[in-house]
Amino acid sequence: MARIVDRDAKRLKILEAAGARFARSGYEATSMDDLASAAGVSKGSLYDYFRNKEDLFYGVFEWLQQVLMQASLERVRDGATAHERIGGFAEAAIGAFVEHVALYPVMLDVRAAAAKTDTRERFAEAMRNVYAAYRAEVTQLLLDGQERGEIDRSRDAATIAGMLIDAVDGLMLQYWLDPSFDPGRWAREFIDGLFGGIGIKQTGSS
Repeated sequence: MARIVDRDAKRLKILEAAGARFARSGYEATSMDDLASAAGVSKGSLYDYFRNKEDLFYGVFEWLQQVLMQASLERVRDGATAHERIGGFAEAAIGAFVEHVALYPVMLDVRAAAAKTDTRERFAEAMRNVYAAYRAEVTQLLLDGQERGEIDRSRDAATIAGMLIDAVDGLMLQYWLDPSFDPGRWAREFIDGLFGGIGIKQTGSS
């Protein structure tokens, strides 16, 4: 009787193992043989799921971004204030990043791929889509806050969202470079200051 294979579970196992290997050795220095060994599968099995190393690397990037985005969305509560929702979104994103910080070199390699001629189109577009997705989520949180009278309606929500995403992105890089750095505390201070009057005014503030 043929063994039934859970393709989704196996694909996830490959992505997790490949992510760890790419992070440790770098994209250029990692071969498909290395990735197969890390995942505990044959090289032929890798090609059942991914066309080549670049395709597998792209899959790792997509998987990692899904993990981080899902963790962020789970902290957004419909009944909370805009301040709490955006703070929760940032805190969860940073928490998920800290949990997966060992994989951050993958993100650096993705940025490098976005700058290279032969991979620029694919990876630059992927990064644009990721930033656009995060901006859209935060922009909607800000617009909801404006509709509820919690945020000054004269402020441009999309611009503020872009700056918030960039700030959180920068905090993550600083933490990777210096593990003693506390990105969660800095994010809270930044968002508290923002809602306290730096760029966004709460209803009733002077």
